[in-house]
Amino acid sequence: MLGGINMLKKLLAIISVPLVIVHLIILYFWIGDWEKLVTEIGLISWIGSIILGIIVYFAYRKLNHSEKRFLVTKRIVFSSTLTTIFLGVFAIIIEFITNSMP
Repeated sequence: MLGGINMLKKLLAIISVPLVIVHLIILYFWIGDWEKLVTEIGLISWIGSIILGIIVYFAYRKLNHSEKRFLVTKRIVFSSTLTTIFLGVFAIIIEFITNSMP
């Protein structure tokens, strides 16, 4: 059991950094070049990173460690995933508003 927990810790550490980088890239494109986010690859990346972020966050919660390193990483993953979700919601709202204009 302890070996599985250590492997989960290592896996989460490996996944968390690229995931947060993808979230930051999505934020960059949302601000600067949103047309790239509404392509097929952009939407797959957007939705996939949100799903992966939620899975990683719940995996961190399952570990239930009080180590400062895990708490900080868990909060960073949570906040970047939440930001990406809000960007998606705002994009849908903006799309709805602009499509409803005559």
